[in-house]
Amino acid sequence: MDESKAGRQPRFLPYRPLVPAVAAFASGIAAREFVAAPAASGWVVASAAAAAFAIAAWRGRRAVALSALYVLLAGAGWVRLDAAAGKLPPHHLAHFVGEEPTLVKVRGVIVGAPAVYTLPPLPLSGDSSWLARQVDRGRLDLAVREIEVRGRWLKACGTVHATVYDPPAELWSGDLLVVTGTMFRPRPATNPGEFDFARLYRRRGIHAAMSASGRSLRLERRGAGRGLMQLACVARARLRRVLQRSLARDERTRLLLCATLLGDRAQLDEDFEESFKRSGTMHLLAISGLHVGIVAWLVWHAAALAGLGRCSSGVVVLATVALYAMVTGLAPSVLRATVMTGALVLSIMGRRRLDLLQATALAGLVVLVARPFDLFHAGFQLSFAAVAAIVCVYGELRELLRPADRLEERVVWHEEFTAARRARWWLRRHATGAVAVSTAAWLGVLPLTAYYFHLFSPITVLGNLVAVPLLAVVVALGFVHLALAMVSPALAAAPGWLAQGATAALTAVVEGAARVPMAWTYCASPALGWVVAYYVLGLVVVARRRLGLSGRHAAMLWMAALAGYLLATLPERRAPALEVCALDVRHGSAAVLRYPDGSTVVCDCGSYGRTDVGRWVAAPALWRWGVRRIDLLVVSHADVDHINGIPALLERFAVGRAIYSPILERSEAGRQLLAMLDARGVPHEAARAGDRFVVGQGNPLDVLAPLRWTLAARPDDQNENSLVLGARHQGRRVLVTGDIQLAASAALLGSGADLRADVLIVPHHGCKMHNTPDFARAVRPAVAICSNRADHLPPATVAAYEQAGARVLATCSDGAVTVTLGRGPLSVATFRKHRPARRPDAAGSAPLH
Repeated sequence: MDESKAGRQPRFLPYRPLVPAVAAFASGIAAREFVAAPAASGWVVASAAAAAFAIAAWRGRRAVALSALYVLLAGAGWVRLDAAAGKLPPHHLAHFVGEEPTLVKVRGVIVGAPAVYTLPPLPLSGDSSWLARQVDRGRLDLAVREIEVRGRWLKACGTVHATVYDPPAELWSGDLLVVTGTMFRPRPATNPGEFDFARLYRRRGIHAAMSASGRSLRLERRGAGRGLMQLACVARARLRRVLQRSLARDERTRLLLCATLLGDRAQLDEDFEESFKRSGTMHLLAISGLHVGIVAWLVWHAAALAGLGRCSSGVVVLATVALYAMVTGLAPSVLRATVMTGALVLSIMGRRRLDLLQATALAGLVVLVARPFDLFHAGFQLSFAAVAAIVCVYGELRELLRPADRLEERVVWHEEFTAARRARWWLRRHATGAVAVSTAAWLGVLPLTAYYFHLFSPITVLGNLVAVPLLAVVVALGFVHLALAMVSPALAAAPGWLAQGATAALTAVVEGAARVPMAWTYCASPALGWVVAYYVLGLVVVARRRLGLSGRHAAMLWMAALAGYLLATLPERRAPALEVCALDVRHGSAAVLRYPDGSTVVCDCGSYGRTDVGRWVAAPALWRWGVRRIDLLVVSHADVDHINGIPALLERFAVGRAIYSPILERSEAGRQLLAMLDARGVPHEAARAGDRFVVGQGNPLDVLAPLRWTLAARPDDQNENSLVLGARHQGRRVLVTGDIQLAASAALLGSGADLRADVLIVPHHGCKMHNTPDFARAVRPAVAICSNRADHLPPATVAAYEQAGARVLATCSDGAVTVTLGRGPLSVATFRKHRPARRPDAAGSAPLH
């Protein structure tokens, strides 16, 4: 053999059978979830593939047999998800629950770890004492055994997700409870881009949600249903209490250590988590390979110090890692890391070489067989994408980044260098490795981060170079402190003090990286097709030798695809005509006007509730539409249900200008909002009847109220002095009315102003108003939209607008309502499609009762 060719890399990648196998199995799971086909299809395909495999193997057709085997695995994935979804038995909880909340009493056992967390006071909460104070809330999953119906206890099964206000302090996994509260179906997404909790709960096997007070819980028996996982949850709770006692003085450090050591992130505040997202270090809060690896390393060396041999040490490590995985909750990243660590330990015990890509595929197969719905979990996708990218790309990135050895280093032995020269050479080599790992992981999760978190964070590569080593120190010291604290608090003082210092340094690095200018930016969600195309292209680049592509051609292909993506997505997705969308924010208001020239107007953003609708509802909807700038922000008045979502919008979007009611600053919440606008340099001004504003390329907005009369007669009434806007486009008109009530509406009717409109955002969310019939006849809308809760929407309001000829839509039942106004007929679309009730199927739907 030619010696010049001996050192070259092989032309083809080695064949790894588990990689296509797990891909086939995953494709079957995805097909079962998204393809509309009979449930028995998977069984038919699997049976046919098994027969084809047997025949092809018997006749020696290896290629056909291999293809049939992959089809068989895809069918197995279909069947596995079908078995996980299952059919609901007649006494299942889903048969007792409807869409509207119903007061019920259930008896059941707590499964998993109950989470108790504190909700801070909401900004811009105004005079609402409920929103302006701190609230304790608990979350728990209850495996129901019985349900009370008409005074009789009936046998039931299924899991309900319960939210408990002011929960009792002592709740443990496995406790038997009787809970009285309101039960309802998990609420599906009702807005564009909104997270679908109903789908999440269905994939977790939960078909009902419940809201209760801590006083309505009655503990019947401790530890009534404790299995192995319940005992692990109890162990985690006790370890958390050890940290609470030993680190009681520094709450933030304790909470971060609970998250990084035990996977308990319930009490971390959202702003702190947002810093991790912006800096690209969110993965540090998830228990993953780094945490499991440190546990294995510590236990291995402890076993070695105790004099155990290689095999005995390996058994101890395997048992400890499995126990740690159960204690931390067996999240997808934990299960992946546990399987891969187990494979590594077994390879060491058997003196075998470990193939990391095969180990990753094995971990994926184990996770999907055990919990097939994890395929759709963001944590599963991010974890495996990052690890697969590191395994596949790290080597080439390291070679690309590694500096060439100097002539002196090639000739002179490193042992002849001074200590400083050797240290510099070692740091240079390992720094390139760290940069390669960080870059590979960032490339692996880049589209998923944009898709799930709407973030593009180039600071990730540099931030992780500092944050990951700090986390390793935090985790190692934290485990030592935790182990010693259970024996003697005095022994644990020193590692506890060091762990707190390392945690403070980690916090400073994360928050500092999040504050670096241009380090991150919010972005619109890429279409799912682009995400898939990104990974397909990545596979082409990784397997370029097998496909006969040179590195230069692969890089050119990558750059061409990136340019195509930028050309396709950088232009804003403009509306075909004026689009008016009233978002579903429960009892609140958030309306968006989008013009064909790309300009956007947001009229109010708030809700009377604890959910930040700016962060979780309005911003995802705007990103879904490709909006990156709000040209005009309209603040009708200073009530909490109209403004408490605006701070999140100010953080996430550039705002060109803001207008508001003249009496906005007479409210404390209004003054706080104006201070936020000033701090961000947003131009703003008060508006009143007669003012006109132009948005974009000549799109007029007329201010119809507040009138001079209401400003003089009701100078402190925020509702009666709400802004009322009229938007015109191609002969059509939209009327947005804020919270005007009897006085302001009567003044408008008597002012002689032309109130006619094609689309009306109904005053005060549709609440009762004595002159509603008169107002409806004056406006004569084709579409009237009410943004309210179902129990706050009076039938008289709906009847009055229907009698005036309007089609009445309510966000509480229709979801987000979008009306397109052009030269042709109005186009009305509701996000929530109404379907007739049907019997429960494997997907988990159920008829109303």
